[in-house]
Amino acid sequence: MASGYRLGVDVGGTFTDVCVITPDGNTIRAKVLTNTSDQSIGVQEGVVKARKILKEKYNWDGKFEYIHHGTTTATNAILEGKGAKAGLIVTAGHKDVLSVRRQNIPGGLGAWINFVQPQPIVPLERTVEAAERVTIGGDVFRELDEKVFRESLADLKRQGVEAISVSLLNSFSNTIHENKIREILQDEFGPDVEIVTSCDVLPEIQEYERTVTTTANAIVKPVVKKYMANLQKMLANDTDTLRILKSDGDLTSVDNAGHLPVHMLMSGPAGGVKAVSHFVAKNTPFKNLITFDMGGTSTDCALLSGSDAIIRRETNVGPLTVKAPSVDVRTVGAGGGSIAIYNGFTKQLRVGPESSGANPGPAAYGKGGTQATVTDANLTLGYLPSKLLGGTFELDVAAAASAVETIAKQMGMEVSAAAEGIIDLVNESMHGALRLVSVEQGFDPRDFALVAFGGAGPLHANALGKLLGSWPVIVPPSPGILCAQGDATTKMSHEQSCTYIKLFSEITTKDLAVSLGELEDGCVKTMKEALGNDSAELKVVYQSDMRYKGQAMTLTVDFNGEDLKDTDGLLKLLRAKFNVMHEQQFGFSHETAELETMRMRAKVIDASEEVALKPIEKAASSTPPEDAIVFKQDITFEGKKIEATFWDRSKLMKAGIKVSGPAVITEMDSNTLLLPGYVAEIDEMGNILIWPEDKKTEKKVVHTRESAEKLIEEQPLISTLISNALGSIRREMDTLMLRCAMSPAIREQQDEFNVITNTRGQMLVGQFGSFITQFLNGWKGTIEEGDIFVTNDVYQIDGAVSHLNDVIVLLPIYYEHKLIGWAANFGHLTDVQGKVPGSMSINAGTIFEDGLQIPILKLYAQGVYNEAVASVFFRNSRQPEWFQSDLIALVAACKTASNRVVELCDRYGLELYQAATDDLLAQNRAAIKTIIDEKIGTEKSSFTDFIDDDGHGIGPYAISCSMQKQGDKLVFDWDGTSPQSNTSMNFYLSITMFKMFIGYYLLAVYDPHCVVNDGFHDLIDVRIPTGTILRPVRPAAVSCRTHLLGRVMDVMQALFGQRNPAYRCAAGFSDSPHLFYSGFKPDGEWFLLYQIGFGGVPARPIGDGPDCHCLFPAIKSIPTENIELYFPLILEANEALPDSGGAGYFRGGNAQRTLYRFLSEGEVSIHDDRWLIKPWGVNGGSPGSRSRKLLYRNNSYGTDKQNDHIETLRSKQDHVHVLPGDVLEWITWGGGGLGDPLTRPAPIVAAEVHRKLVTMSGAARNYGVVVRPSDFSVNEGATTELRAKMAEDRKKTGYTEELSYDRGLKMKELMESCEQETGLPAPRPQWEKNPYGPHVGLEYVRGWYEKMRKGGLEAWDF
Repeated sequence: MASGYRLGVDVGGTFTDVCVITPDGNTIRAKVLTNTSDQSIGVQEGVVKARKILKEKYNWDGKFEYIHHGTTTATNAILEGKGAKAGLIVTAGHKDVLSVRRQNIPGGLGAWINFVQPQPIVPLERTVEAAERVTIGGDVFRELDEKVFRESLADLKRQGVEAISVSLLNSFSNTIHENKIREILQDEFGPDVEIVTSCDVLPEIQEYERTVTTTANAIVKPVVKKYMANLQKMLANDTDTLRILKSDGDLTSVDNAGHLPVHMLMSGPAGGVKAVSHFVAKNTPFKNLITFDMGGTSTDCALLSGSDAIIRRETNVGPLTVKAPSVDVRTVGAGGGSIAIYNGFTKQLRVGPESSGANPGPAAYGKGGTQATVTDANLTLGYLPSKLLGGTFELDVAAAASAVETIAKQMGMEVSAAAEGIIDLVNESMHGALRLVSVEQGFDPRDFALVAFGGAGPLHANALGKLLGSWPVIVPPSPGILCAQGDATTKMSHEQSCTYIKLFSEITTKDLAVSLGELEDGCVKTMKEALGNDSAELKVVYQSDMRYKGQAMTLTVDFNGEDLKDTDGLLKLLRAKFNVMHEQQFGFSHETAELETMRMRAKVIDASEEVALKPIEKAASSTPPEDAIVFKQDITFEGKKIEATFWDRSKLMKAGIKVSGPAVITEMDSNTLLLPGYVAEIDEMGNILIWPEDKKTEKKVVHTRESAEKLIEEQPLISTLISNALGSIRREMDTLMLRCAMSPAIREQQDEFNVITNTRGQMLVGQFGSFITQFLNGWKGTIEEGDIFVTNDVYQIDGAVSHLNDVIVLLPIYYEHKLIGWAANFGHLTDVQGKVPGSMSINAGTIFEDGLQIPILKLYAQGVYNEAVASVFFRNSRQPEWFQSDLIALVAACKTASNRVVELCDRYGLELYQAATDDLLAQNRAAIKTIIDEKIGTEKSSFTDFIDDDGHGIGPYAISCSMQKQGDKLVFDWDGTSPQSNTSMNFYLSITMFKMFIGYYLLAVYDPHCVVNDGFHDLIDVRIPTGTILRPVRPAAVSCRTHLLGRVMDVMQALFGQRNPAYRCAAGFSDSPHLFYSGFKPDGEWFLLYQIGFGGVPARPIGDGPDCHCLFPAIKSIPTENIELYFPLILEANEALPDSGGAGYFRGGNAQRTLYRFLSEGEVSIHDDRWLIKPWGVNGGSPGSRSRKLLYRNNSYGTDKQNDHIETLRSKQDHVHVLPGDVLEWITWGGGGLGDPLTRPAPIVAAEVHRKLVTMSGAARNYGVVVRPSDFSVNEGATTELRAKMAEDRKKTGYTEELSYDRGLKMKELMESCEQETGLPAPRPQWEKNPYGPHVGLEYVRGWYEKMRKGGLEAWDF
C-alpha cells in the first residue's frame, strides 16, 4: 500500500469536491463552491479546506503523494463556446463535413418543422479546402497543390485564428498530405497557433467523426494547456505529482492531457463510475452493477459487468459526438432541476428535458424560480429536509408547494398528487435510460445491483430499484462527492490504436504481432515517462474492434500477450470471443460468417497495488442508536400521509445497523429515501444496502374494467407513465434494429419503423401508423400464442408496407395466455430479388418484376421456426446473409417489445394497462379535435403537386388533394390525382399511415413532445380513388414509390399551410431518391451499393431550411470513407451547392452535389425527381433549384475534354453501364424559400457568401445584397440602391407576399422550355395515349382521361 496522503478533486458545475485517502485507508471529504471563471481557484480552495481538516484530525500538513483531478474545463469550453477560435482544413469538395454531420433530422414525422440545426464548432467561413486526395487504400490519387493551398490561407489569416485542425479524407491510411499541410501551416501561421492533425488524434475511418474529434481537440487544446499550467503553479507546494482523469476513468499526465484534451470530455461522470468499481465492486460481493448518478440537470447511467466499467469509443458532449474512449455513460435529461410542463392540447404532463439550472434553480431555492421542478416535488412530498448542506442552505417550502400547485390546478388535482406524478414521471424517464444501458449490452437489469450517487440520486434510488427489480440498491458514503473518491483511487493508463481493416481470412498473426508491438512500445514509453519510473510495473492488454462483414457496429474483443503468442489459436480465440459477445448482446451469432477487423489497440495500465480503503467498525446490534434520529415528519406516499423518520447517516456508520422504511437518511451532500416495505442495512464499507423487507411478490390490486377506468380518471398520470414506458420500449426496439441489422438502409440510414398496438390494432406508440389493422383484414388463418408473422405483400395488407423491400414482422403479445396487443417492425432490406440489384427498378411493369412477394405467413408457428420458408427468402436475395440478419433483428425487436409490454402488465395489472392505453387514445383524439376545431377553420383548401415523370418519358403526374372540415371530420379527398403508371413509381397509400402523417404534423407545432397514437383516426376521412397512382390496382409495380411518398407530405403541408401560418412551409427535400451501383470487382467479388440522396429542406416559419438534409425522420447518410472501403468508388465531392436553396426572408436549404468516380465496371440505377417542376417557394419566397445528373465518360472529368463526353441522365434510369474512370455528378434539389428575399437581413446574406452557401452574384441577384469580396462585408449604399430597384421592377410581375406558391413558371411554359433548360426532352402527357392495365375500366380513370384531354396542361396552371 502507498504510504502517503492521496487526494482526488472533482470540479462540478456548482461544487468542487475533495476526497483524501489517508495512509491507513480512512477518507476525509470537503466541498467548496466552484469558481466558474477559473476552476483552479476552486481546486486550490478545496485543497486548503482538506488540509485544515487533516491538520485538525491527524496533525498532518505535508505534501500529498499525488493529486488526481477530474475537470470540466474542456467540456465547458465546448458547451459554452469558449474554446479557441479555430480553423479547419479539409479535402476539396468536402467543406460541409461539420455542417451537415450525418445529415439526419432526429425525431418523428414532422420534427423537421421545429428542428434547429446545431452550429458547427468551426464555421464554414473558417474552413479551407485543400486540393488533394488519398484513396482508401492509401494511394495518392491527387497530389497536394502546395502553391494553391498557401494562397487559399489568406482569408483564414485575416480572421485571426488561434488553432487549426486538419482532417483529410482517408488520412488514416496515408498521412503524407496531413503531415505536409502541418508543415505549411506552421510556416504560414507561426508557433503561436496550435496545429492539430487527425492522424495524430484519431487515425480511424469515418470522416465526420474523425473531423469533429480532431476539431474539438484543437478548440479546447489552448484552453486546457493554459489551465494545466496555472494549476501546476497553484499546487506546486501541495504535491509533486499531478494527474488528470480521462473519460475512460483512468489517469493521464498533465502533458498528455494538454496534448489530447478531447480524451477528458467525460472525466466527471467517469470518476463516479470508477469510484463504484473500486469502492463497491472490489470491496463487496456485488460485481454486476448499474450506476445511477443524478444531478441538477441530468442523470448519467452506466453498467459494470464483473467489476469493470464498459468502455465505448465515443463521447457525447452537447450536440457533439466525438470518438474518444469513454466509460459507457448514457445521459437522460432528468435531474433535480428538471421542469414539469403541462400541455393543455394533449392533456399530458412531462418532466424535462428543460431545466431550471443553477439560476434561478427550483422554486425551493428562493432565487426567483416559479416553475415546478423535481426538487420542488420532493420537498412538497416531505422527502427532503428543509435545510441542506449540513444546515447551511435553507429551502423555501412554501415556494416549492406553490410551484407544484400551479401544475395541480392545470390538471385539476391535489397538490400532493401532482407532486407524486412529477416524481413518478422523472423516475419512469430514468428507468427507461437505466434499462437501455443494460439491454444494449444484452443484460437483464434484474441480474444487477443498482448503485445510486450524485446529489439527487439516493432520493430516487429505492423507487428505481423497485421499477428495475435490481437489488440491492446501494448508496455509498458521501454519494454527492463520490467522483472525487474515484479520482483519488484510479490509476494511469495510455492507449494507442491503429486502423486495421482486414478480413479474418487475410490476417496473419505475424503481421498482427508487429502492428500491436509498435503500439505497445509507444504506450510503454509514454507510461514510463509519465510515471517517472523506468522500472514501473505495467500491464498490457490488447483489443480488436471487430464485426461481421457488412455490419455497422463493432464489438471490442480483449486479449493479452499470452493469447498473442498462440499463433495457431489466436484467430480462433478472437472468433470465439466475438461470437460469445454477439450472442450476449444480440441473441444470435454466425459461426461461419466472414469477420473483419476495423482497429487494433494496445493499452498499458499502471499495475501498482490498488489503494486500500478501511472497513468501518461492526455494530454490536442491528438497532440504530436513538441519537441518530434527527426528526420525524409526515411524507406523502401513494396518496397517503405517513410518518417517516429522518436519520443522521454519520451516526449510523457501523456495519450491520438496519433501518426500516419509511425513512430518510440524511447527510451533508445527499438524502436517501427509504420507502415503506424496504429495509436499509449498513455494510462493512459504510454503504447503505436497500432490500425489500419481504421477499415475497408484492400483492397487486386486481381491477375490474370499471375500477381501472375510475382510477385512471382519478389519477390521469398513470396513463402518462405508461405512455413514457411505451416510448422507452420503442427506443429499445430501435436500438436492437440498428445494432443487429446488416442492410445499409437499416444500419446506416435507419430506414426501419416499429409499432405497438392494442388488440384492436390501434397504434399506441410508433411512427407510420398501425400495420395491424390491415394485417388482420388480410389474414384469414388462426392466431396462436408463439406465432410470429412475416409479409411484404403490399396489396394483401392494404399498403401497410408500400414496396417489397419493406419486410414486416408481426408478433401477437400474450399476457397470461390472453392476447393483449401486437408488436410489429418493418425494415428496408437491401435486396428481395427483383429485376435489378436492390430490387427497385423503374422498368418493372408489374409487382412480379418488383421482387419476391411474401404473402402473410407464419415465420414461427406456436414458437416453432419455419426454416424451410426462411431458406426460400434467403435463396432469392442477392444478399442472403443480410436478409437473414435483418430478419433476425426484426424478430428480436418484436420479442423485446412483447416482453416489455408483459412487464408493464405485471407492474400495473392488465385492466389498468388497457384502461390507460384507451385513455391515451382518447387524449390524442381530444388534442387533434381541438386543433381541427380551433386552428384549421372550415374553408376548403386545395393543392396539386407533381411527379415530373415515370422514367419512361410520361408525365407529369398530378397529386391533387382537397381538405375541408365537414361536421366533426377533416376530409381529405384525392380527386384529381393522375391514374396509375405502367412503371414502378406507383404508391399504394395506406389510409392508416396517411392519418398518422396528419397527426404528427398537427401535433408537431402544438406539442412536439407528445407521443402520437391512433386515437384520432375517426376524426379523419381519407378518400383515394382506386386506379390512381396513390391507389393502384394489382399487379401494378410499386418498388419506386419513394417520390410519391414524399410528394404526399408536400401536399399535406401545403394544405395545412393554407389554413394556418404556423404550418406554412415551402417545398423541399421530402423524397428519399436513391442510387444503386453494382457489379463485379476485378477479383470477382460481387458488390451492391445502395445510397439515399439528401437535399434542401424547405424554409419554415421558424427559420431557414437545413442544407443537404432530408425532412424524412432519422435517415442518416453513409460516411464517404465507408463507401470507399466497400465499393470501387472515389467520392470526389459531397457538398452543398451554393444558390440552390430558394431565396426568401428564410432561405430554403441548399441541394447536395456528389461526384462519384467509378473504379470498376458496373451498372447504375438512379432515381430522383424535381428535375422539371421546381420545389415551390411560399409567401414571396423563390423556388428551390432543380435536380440534375451528368455522366462524364472516358476519364474526361476535370480535363479540358470533359464537355465533349457528357451524358445528361434521365431522372429515373436503370442499367446505366459505367466503366472505370467514368464520373457521375448527381445534384439533388434545393428547398423553396419563405417570405420576401429583399427583407432578409443583409449581414446574414453576406455571412452565407463567406460560407460559400450563396455566391456573390447570387446575393445580388436573389437578395439585392452587394458584398465586398475583400472582407465579405455588406456594401450598405449599393445594397439599398439595388434593393429599391428590384422592389420597383417586380411590381410589374404581380409579386406578392400573401399566400402564394412560386414554381418558377406555369406548367405550359415549363414544358415548352424543358429541353433548353434541362437538356432533356419534356415528358409526354399521360393522356396522349390510351390507358393500359387493370384500371382502365374504372369510372374515375375514364373520367380523368376525358377531362384532361379537354383541358390539357392549362388545367394544371398554378
